[in-house]
Amino acid sequence: MAITVCGPACTTEIKNSGRACGDPQRSYVGAVLATYERNGYDDSDFIAVVWDGEQVTAREYASTRGWTYHNFATIDATPQARDAALAWYRERLLPHLIAAEQARTTAPRVGRRVRSLTQRGKNVGITGEVRWIGPDRYARDGRERVGIQVTGEDALRFLPAGSVTVLDPEPVDEQALRAFTEATRPDWRHALNDLASPGPATH
Repeated sequence: MAITVCGPACTTEIKNSGRACGDPQRSYVGAVLATYERNGYDDSDFIAVVWDGEQVTAREYASTRGWTYHNFATIDATPQARDAALAWYRERLLPHLIAAEQARTTAPRVGRRVRSLTQRGKNVGITGEVRWIGPDRYARDGRERVGIQVTGEDALRFLPAGSVTVLDPEPVDEQALRAFTEATRPDWRHALNDLASPGPATH
């Protein structure tokens, strides 16, 4: 049945009578992959995840914010729609995972050796091991600060985390990520969030 919403020709009299919708309008027939409810503070929205012929997208079909009692959605994706949606998802997941893994391996963390990128001041070009990482009290956007142990010095040098680069970061195993992607079968209720998040664990 796909997504069915009550059209404008359904009169108020019909809506108030308890009878079936007088103007049911259907869309995404054979293309609904999943449905879920998104709960807000006061209201709930009802979402269908669909394959629209080009991409996987989310469509709101009902809400407690207004009169939508006749609206509903049924999971009815055909095998062809599911295959197309899965191929689309995997094609986008792989570069997303590679970028997330590259960000992870190049992020300053305790135990990693880093070099300062600052252009002036006492910390220009210094290298050392990160011994501390925490909130940068001088930044208003929640960025971090690192404490670097420079060889031969007792005190740590403190810099914004964005002002250092990791030396010899771990290589990204793209083959393993590709194998993970090819075996992935997403929960369509969360698939779009997967592509926006830092990336799921691959092992």
